[in-house]
Amino acid sequence: MHRQSQLIARAPTGHRCGECHQKAVLSDAQVRSMRADREMGMSLRALAMAYGCGLSTARDICDYATRYSA
Repeated sequence: MHRQSQLIARAPTGHRCGECHQKAVLSDAQVRSMRADREMGMSLRALAMAYGCGLSTARDICDYATRYSA
């Protein structure tokens, strides 16, 4: 049997969460960097373009609506 070298982050419900989720586009490091850039005054539109995600995704990440554990 093959063992993974990294544990998979799971929510209390047992679902994958954060960068371990199979549909995650950004790593936890990118999420932290995006939030730091936003605090420095970067617009949501510029963040979305820089990180290759949608405007609503950038907004939700910066507002801690999603990926709050990163």
